[in-house]
Amino acid sequence: MEDELPISPISSGILVHMGIGKVNAAWHTARALIDHEPDLVVNFGTAGSLRPDLSGLVEVGVVMQRDMDARALGFLVGQTLFEIDSAEIRFSKSAISCGTGDSFAATPPELLCDLVDMELYAIAKICRAENVPLRAFKYISDQADGYAPQD
Repeated sequence: MEDELPISPISSGILVHMGIGKVNAAWHTARALIDHEPDLVVNFGTAGSLRPDLSGLVEVGVVMQRDMDARALGFLVGQTLFEIDSAEIRFSKSAISCGTGDSFAATPPELLCDLVDMELYAIAKICRAENVPLRAFKYISDQADGYAPQD
């Protein structure tokens, strides 16, 4: 969102605002990879923290889909049906994990993770599919609790 990062933090970089949610993030990431052919994608955004020791700007290293739930069909929560490597995507050495979902988290998700957001999994999946390295930084905006909407 432009409110989160109004100008590019890198003078030689190309800034693309993704919008909110996994569909917007996937579409804008795919378009950016086609239009600009970057050597690296850097994602900046906000996230709710599920750990009281995390604050400020943190680097994320692994992402999962917190709202993918096909357990009734024998899959793990977070795993996309018939995709062996979909439960989590690792893209950096950071141990901080993020659960992405198309819902605003005001309570901890069932899937264990450190942060919650609404876009990173889609960005990571497209970057992995296109072999483009990714780094992701999230600014902790709230504690993913009952106060999150006001924060």
